[in-house]
Amino acid sequence: MKNDWISYGAVLALSLIWGSSFFLTTIALQAFSPVVIAGGRIVFSLLAILVALLVFKERLPSGRVEWVWCGLLGMFSLMFPFTALAWGQQSVPSSTAAIYVSGGPLFILALSRILLAEAIPLRKWIGFIIGLCGLLWLVGFDAFRDLGKAGQLWGQLACLSASFSYALSAILIRKMPEMPLLTATIGAQTIASLLIIPFVLIQLPSSMPGGAPLLALAVLGLIQTGLAQLLRFHTVRRSGPVFVSVVGYIIPIWAGLIGVLFLDEAFTIRMAIAFGLIFTGLLITRNGAKAQALRP
Repeated sequence: MKNDWISYGAVLALSLIWGSSFFLTTIALQAFSPVVIAGGRIVFSLLAILVALLVFKERLPSGRVEWVWCGLLGMFSLMFPFTALAWGQQSVPSSTAAIYVSGGPLFILALSRILLAEAIPLRKWIGFIIGLCGLLWLVGFDAFRDLGKAGQLWGQLACLSASFSYALSAILIRKMPEMPLLTATIGAQTIASLLIIPFVLIQLPSSMPGGAPLLALAVLGLIQTGLAQLLRFHTVRRSGPVFVSVVGYIIPIWAGLIGVLFLDEAFTIRMAIAFGLIFTGLLITRNGAKAQALRP
């Protein structure tokens, strides 16, 4: 494993790329529905991954078992979280959505206990509780007083569900049969594309909009999803998944900065406290051998 300037540069690039996806989603929402945005990301990224498959000469998934696992991975790491995040960002600022996604490893901890029956040390449970308090603080307890009138609550819950879905996909990766990372990625992208395209066709606008929303959607697919997966694939092989997992700590900071500078979003004291609690909880629960790198 190598941890040199190339590896650090790759982690920084991944942080900037994935952190920018929240901003680009906000732009794309000006003309496209959440389902179309999710489908566009998946289909555009599929093209980039197909090119990589040929360049690296990796194989496609083989047999029903591998394709079924890839299908589950495609649903929970691509189709559902992309749709939920885009839907949530209709009412939730991009910087807030990024903080919710940063809490994904907390869900991984809980799911590891429930689905994998792993023993969880007390130290990690303490970290989990601290991080969970950060997520609840970010939602705001007053938001639950009147579910029918709390406009942002459902959007926040959608962002939380996307974070949970990313965590579940990490558990699936640990349970699925051994196969090359790029093989699993192309399999997941293919199944997710086939599943979401019918819904995309139903919701496509009557005339294809141009300008910033279309450009944002194309960039989300080709760079934020496709290119980022290839960079992650290369960096995990070069430096390991533990090294890459630090990306999850940088994404909310970069996404928040972009939101403040370009979308006139306010970075509130509540957001700062919430991220501080989540960050503290993640540091306490962090286990180098099992840290996971999540993507928006």
